[in-house]
Amino acid sequence: MTRGVEVIRPGAPAATAREHMRRRSIHHLLVKEGRELVGVLSARDLKRGARRGNEPRRTVVADFMTPTVVAVQSGTSVHKAANLMRGHSIGCLIVVDAGEATGIVTLADLLEQAGEARRHRGGRRPALHYRVPHRKQHRAGAAW
Repeated sequence: MTRGVEVIRPGAPAATAREHMRRRSIHHLLVKEGRELVGVLSARDLKRGARRGNEPRRTVVADFMTPTVVAVQSGTSVHKAANLMRGHSIGCLIVVDAGEATGIVTLADLLEQAGEARRHRGGRRPALHYRVPHRKQHRAGAAW
């Protein structure tokens, strides 16, 4: 999990959000109206909107954000977080404590955890040691 999430208002210009992401080298922003979490904006959302011909200088964050926020508690296992991200086809989960967003788990965080599990040489099991069930059909003999 990455602590200290970046926040933007839904009425902010999309170009401002894109520049903020570029400066901070991040791919997700939480969209908050006051204290209420109303969505998540990803770099992919902005790119998708640009491909549709929307001019980022004339549009606002609310035009591009994903209004459905998938959140987990801080004690959620890596296994459950990975399955939630895969099941919802999303790139991040918001971590909440006492109703307040405290962090974010991204696909990069899970890949880093998987790398740690691979380098693991100790007596305890690594946190990421499972196979994710697939719904898609794969060629015979393929393994995840």
